[in-house]
Amino acid sequence: MKQKRIYVLILFMILGSLSLQAQKASYIKDIQKIATRVQELWQVPAMAVTVVKDGETVFARGMGRLSTEKNAPAANEYTLFVNASTSKAFTAALLGIVIDQGYVKWTDRVIDHLPDFQLYDPWVTDNFLVRDIMTHKTGFLPQALDVIPALGYGRDDLYNMFRLVKPATSFRTTYAYCNAMYTVAARIVEKYTGLTWEEALEQYIFKPLEMDHSTTGKDHYFTAANFASGHRLIKTEKGLKVTPRQDREDSYSWLQAVSPAAFVMSNAHDMGQWMKMWLGKGSYQGRQILTEETVENLTAPQTICSWDNERVVLYAQGWRIEQGVQGKLINHTGLAGGYTAWVVLVPELNLGVSVIMNQGSTTSPQTAIIRQVIDLFREVESDWISKIYDEYMRPSPQREPKVEEEYVQPLENKVYTGTYFKEIFGESRVYEKNDTLYLKINDIDTPLRHRTGNIYRFDARDESFDITFNVNDKTGWAVSFTIDFGDDLGSFVRVIK
Repeated sequence: MKQKRIYVLILFMILGSLSLQAQKASYIKDIQKIATRVQELWQVPAMAVTVVKDGETVFARGMGRLSTEKNAPAANEYTLFVNASTSKAFTAALLGIVIDQGYVKWTDRVIDHLPDFQLYDPWVTDNFLVRDIMTHKTGFLPQALDVIPALGYGRDDLYNMFRLVKPATSFRTTYAYCNAMYTVAARIVEKYTGLTWEEALEQYIFKPLEMDHSTTGKDHYFTAANFASGHRLIKTEKGLKVTPRQDREDSYSWLQAVSPAAFVMSNAHDMGQWMKMWLGKGSYQGRQILTEETVENLTAPQTICSWDNERVVLYAQGWRIEQGVQGKLINHTGLAGGYTAWVVLVPELNLGVSVIMNQGSTTSPQTAIIRQVIDLFREVESDWISKIYDEYMRPSPQREPKVEEEYVQPLENKVYTGTYFKEIFGESRVYEKNDTLYLKINDIDTPLRHRTGNIYRFDARDESFDITFNVNDKTGWAVSFTIDFGDDLGSFVRVIK
């Protein structure tokens, strides 16, 4: 009798295993179908799709080709993509590790760890806490300092420029997304690990999580062989058009300057390891990478981002928290340099879904895939793909006709020529060549195009800026100029020699 019970138990185990295998095969088929439909609708060149369920990677594939060039290599599960702003969670994890090691507390003041940290308002500088760094409510305008890398200034320059940014709102009151602030978190990590941000990622994240094919852009953006190149997706009257990005060097300048916010490079296989750790409350294969307390702190809502009839979105620490029709989603989007990404954790389902694409114009395709996959595991009938595609393809609302500004003749070129200086930016020079004014600032040397009066425009990498000269009525000479950075950073003042 006992032997018979053992046989029955074994039979049940075999049948259960076969059932699980059949269920997994069904999921793989359904996920492939969802991803393929979206890829075809949006004409995505390549994408990395990863699904983790109950601690197991059930789907991890690179789909498409590395570029739109004829005979371009096919993508696979190890093809690298730029993670864009989903990189923020990696920097948040590094800061969490330093906190777990006891070097830092969330309630510490930043200046107690970085004495040279300085903001425009001295009170805010003195009261800015570690937990304020990554929550996007510093009082800045949205995307503060984002355009500065176009002038060739790097990560250290951005860190030092915070003192120049005049706040637009009160501290800790208003959500305003800021990539540059993640350089502060990286500095704290570098101080206590004795490693660069890139080295710290390798030692504390990639190696223990067996993310053997992940890296950062500093050394591998131009050298990685199995790397999907960035593209633009353009919506035209005739439909969608995908074109390769021709500004790879310009994209690198921006990505490297804000690298702790945007420059992790990963793939379908490794993103599975990453999501397993978060769904495991900081644990990966029996090793605690982050304490459960730190995972809770990193994913605890801090700032209200937006809300509508379907969902409310809040910001945590390198993660957004959505509460809506699909439950609680711990997630983050990314869009930069010809790449888009969305990484979503669904704790209620013990589910993680990541989609990274080399189409850098909209996260709509990622949203369609991930929301459809979530409903697959929720066993809810839906068609997010059609809904999101129809919304995306809907004609844009008509813009108001642009009001032409009154044209005012410029003064003589010599009025503006000279050397100007601004703290941190250093010296810049306005000079004349072939009857045209030029601006030399940092590594940019570019002509000025007259707009009206004392306002000119210039191009720098992939950005355009307005420059306005302040002319002294008595002397007839320009005494300073301002550049429209989106933020009020003050004037460049003429150097009297």
